[in-house]
Amino acid sequence: MVNIPIPKAFKPIDRDYQTGFSLIELLIAMAILAIAMLAAASMQFNSVRNNTSGNIITQANMLGKAKMEELKSTRDLADLGLGGTESGLNAEGSPGGIYDLSWTVNNMGDTARRITVTVQWNRGSQTRQISITTNTRGNGV
Repeated sequence: MVNIPIPKAFKPIDRDYQTGFSLIELLIAMAILAIAMLAAASMQFNSVRNNTSGNIITQANMLGKAKMEELKSTRDLADLGLGGTESGLNAEGSPGGIYDLSWTVNNMGDTARRITVTVQWNRGSQTRQISITTNTRGNGV
């Protein structure tokens, strides 16, 4: 009979010399895991906050563009007046939102006007705004 050596991995375990994790090693591993999970939660929170801010800015921009197109498509430039305001609008331009919309119209001669539309809103303790400016001859031009 041939005697084949058994690798160490397959030898029976001697219960007297068995080792495991100490309590300190376990606490250190749990601390590292907790720090990693806290970092992941922080990144998730920042991502949600930045997405919300981007959504609000996009809605304000679209509201301003819609008003700008409405003003540019006015047939008679004399009907525009010097400007106006609308307060408490939502993203669709209906009452009940956070946006305040204002516009000014400046003459650029007899046949052209410069229109500036400003959308303003409060986010936390800060007031934010975007402005869009265009030159028009009326009737969508």
